[in-house]
Amino acid sequence: MKKFWKSICSFSLMLILVIALSACNTETSSSNDKNDGDGDKEVIKIGAIFAETGPASTLGKTQANYVKLIQQQLDEEESINGKKIEIIMQDYETDDTKAVIAADKLISEGVVAVVGATQASTSMAILPKISSEGIPLMTVAPVNPEAKDIYQMAPSNLTNANLIIEFLKENNISKVAWINARDGFGVEGLPSFEKVAKENDIKIVAHEEFDATATDMTVQLTNIRKENPEAVIVWSRTPGAGIVARNFKALGFDIPMIQSSASANKGFLDQVKDNNENIYVIGSKLSVVDQLPNGEQKDRLEKFREDYRAMFNSDPDNFTAHAADGFHLLIEAIKAGNTTSEDIHNYLKTEVNKYSGLTGSFELQSDYVGPYEDGFSVLGIENNEWKYYE
Repeated sequence: MKKFWKSICSFSLMLILVIALSACNTETSSSNDKNDGDGDKEVIKIGAIFAETGPASTLGKTQANYVKLIQQQLDEEESINGKKIEIIMQDYETDDTKAVIAADKLISEGVVAVVGATQASTSMAILPKISSEGIPLMTVAPVNPEAKDIYQMAPSNLTNANLIIEFLKENNISKVAWINARDGFGVEGLPSFEKVAKENDIKIVAHEEFDATATDMTVQLTNIRKENPEAVIVWSRTPGAGIVARNFKALGFDIPMIQSSASANKGFLDQVKDNNENIYVIGSKLSVVDQLPNGEQKDRLEKFREDYRAMFNSDPDNFTAHAADGFHLLIEAIKAGNTTSEDIHNYLKTEVNKYSGLTGSFELQSDYVGPYEDGFSVLGIENNEWKYYE
């Protein structure tokens, strides 16, 4: 009997040892899977910082959605030159402090590049930390043109201003009022516009500002009315941009209002629904792709829209396109064999000359910041949808 129990105990100890070793092997395997992503394939990580939630989600939600779409497309390719690309997305909840924390996290994860952030102020907040690590930043919001180590996917304030000037000249408008949010994006717009306005003999007869979280801009618009402008230009994002537009209509203005590209989204359309005559925005041709003449640009935009629709049953906007252009350029660099931040930087700075993106055409080796004007147009509103204005 003693021999029997001794055998049982020995067998039990051996069984426990086998189970323990198996558990260790499973944990190691999971760790390897986490590090390698797909068996023995090397994983190249790209970071993304978008406002999936919070007030700026009217811009950032489709960008966060696109991360899921591009990751699915990458996974379907299985690998690129034997390497797997993993996109790590951080929602900064429309909070610049959380965006800086998100940047730290992505750096610790070993990302080779970052796409983001949704807002201009946020992009400037994360830029020092990311650039100090030598990591390329594909910014999806307009930033200070003197910023280093960035590749701007969004149209610059100058691009916006040039398109507005064209609209004003076509409509024989020479006196305008300007109103902007008192935030990073809002205050950066006026210097660019002042420059091109002066060059084209357009006078700014009034300038007003409002807090980015304000819920009524009637006082500012009343002050503007006193100066008898022929058009009002707004530099803000939703929801502030839509509040200005609603106040503008409530006060009975019968002149055009032109908003920057930060208002070219569904959230703005919803804010001005059924009361939007004489309201225009600088918007991506993606928003009016069905109204474009046939050609390569239309084909490219249609394909992008259909891929997005298939996954989300809704349409992308120009903010989605900014993100997509950033990811596509990085993936192009990786496909060309560049797998470190330094190599990607070198590739983008020396190998990519003209790139035909969804947002417009880019020349990364020129002094021009962001896409050229060919991807954008002044958009009107008709039947609560964007109308291509030629």
